[in-house]
Amino acid sequence: MSVANVVMFEFETKADLENWADWYKNDGPFPNNEISLFVQTGETSAIGIATYPSEEAREAGGKIRDDLHNNSEMAFKVKEIVPLGGPVLIEFIDGILSPKHNPK
Repeated sequence: MSVANVVMFEFETKADLENWADWYKNDGPFPNNEISLFVQTGETSAIGIATYPSEEAREAGGKIRDDLHNNSEMAFKVKEIVPLGGPVLIEFIDGILSPKHNPK
């Protein structure tokens, strides 16, 4: 079963949010990442969802995220990160239930 990191981001500025999104478009996704979504929820806020094939891969992705947050040389400043994680219970891609989440 896949597992996911669901992360709420609050950036210092709108430009920081955009710089993070540009960085991830060019340098992402993290290793072993199956699905990655980044949704802007406000001028300086966003939610990221990243799925992984195992708990070990999910934890490794979380460590990379935390290391980036603590890296003062990046072109973006994150004010706050609230990470959550857990098993993926349902996954639809293009309207089709993923076989790994469909016991039929």
